[in-house]
Amino acid sequence: MRPTIVLLSPPGSHQHIVARLRQAGAYTEDEPFDRLDRGECSYGVDTSGDVLDEFDEEELDEIRRRIGEFRAITLEYPGVSCIRDLLGEAVQGLSGLLDTNYGELIAYEEVLERFRSEPLWDWRFTEGG
Repeated sequence: MRPTIVLLSPPGSHQHIVARLRQAGAYTEDEPFDRLDRGECSYGVDTSGDVLDEFDEEELDEIRRRIGEFRAITLEYPGVSCIRDLLGEAVQGLSGLLDTNYGELIAYEEVLERFRSEPLWDWRFTEGG
């Protein structure tokens, strides 16, 4: 399985991200993941929110405390250079949290700032991960 992240967003931001993902390249609906092909990068996209079944109640409470009610999108990606480019387009100007699947919940604006200040940043190889 390729690495995954989860985008956790209030409903309004969630709708914008779904729309942006569908316009970000060649988008094909499929099961269990939709497919997004963009240049050399191919992504799996799951907007069902089923991933939330894997979160424990404490994690869900923390997310609600930080951003209120929310929806989830799971993104399967080939590498951080690909996901960096896609996130820059998909979450720009929106609110929410990125679950890195490496123990961190990072606000979208912090993720984008980190990519700007550290172009080679990879959450899979940080202290939290």
